Amino acid sequence: MTPQEYTFIKEALGEERMPFYYYKDKYALDLLRLLLHTNDELRISELKKSRFGSLLQKAPVKALLAQHGKAMLSKQDLDKHSNSEGRWFHYTFEEWGEYIPHRKDGWYQTTRPGVNLVLQLNFDDFHNYIYHQLVKPEKEDHPFVYYSHPVKHKGSYTLAWARLDVSLDTGEVLIEEIQTDWLREVRYWVHHLERRIVAGENLGRHWVLEGTTIHALREYYEHMARIYANMWDEAMLSLAIHFGKEVLGLERVFYHTFETGNYLKGLDQYMSKPPRSLYTKLPRRFGFTETDEAPRLVKEEKYLKKKLRKEGLRWFELGV
Repeated sequence: MTPQEYTFIKEALGEERMPFYYYKDKYALDLLRLLLHTNDELRISELKKSRFGSLLQKAPVKALLAQHGKAMLSKQDLDKHSNSEGRWFHYTFEEWGEYIPHRKDGWYQTTRPGVNLVLQLNFDDFHNYIYHQLVKPEKEDHPFVYYSHPVKHKGSYTLAWARLDVSLDTGEVLIEEIQTDWLREVRYWVHHLERRIVAGENLGRHWVLEGTTIHALREYYEHMARIYANMWDEAMLSLAIHFGKEVLGLERVFYHTFETGNYLKGLDQYMSKPPRSLYTKLPRRFGFTETDEAPRLVKEEKYLKKKLRKEGLRWFELGV
């Protein structure tokens, strides 16, 4: 997207943090709500046969269907459904990329020259309380923050983030990347430090343990694994869809496939690749379907004309 588009969105939405309520598999209800934007009701038997049929097997949807027991599903049915087991996250956004009209290098990993909107899914207050009680971080030094990435680390802490290429002209959003730095870093440090302790090293002065102990760090890790590890990816994708469709009002949502994304973003054989499942299993779980039709925002980019001649390029599209 252009810097001007990002500035327009920022000025229109402001910079305040916005709430986002989520619990495991809530994305299934969120997608049904999107489907009901263009339908007064959904027939359950027809939904079963569609690419969204798997949504009916998710716990929140099964509970909803058991509650009203009808052959049709309406927006009113969704509005009546409630679940108090979720977390009140909040989200913010920042800019990421280059201002020059061509790619200078592969650092930013944007498909098009220009900038991305980085959507940041930030932890809930309960997590922050546990984090400060168990890890006791220094004011300016948080051991699980990857400072080279666009994340919050003052007052708010980013659980996961997504890079979005937005075109207000074409009404499209291309999800470039979904990632969690925090969970990865917690997992690494706990395992790394425990291995060194087992090997007999004295880690009393290790910087990660300056305000905590390995036992408290392990307790924090187990808290993270129990609550966030199995839902961060679906929460992040659900938020990206919500932001593109309902906040920005864009018509089409695209997501990179693993191979095409790596190719267009310039990730060569010597660069580390993202987890494949985030570009295969995750979008399919949400009902995205593969297409060889490139988003218009990609097709109309002069810089990409030569690259797009390659055969076999594929994208995911949500199609609702």
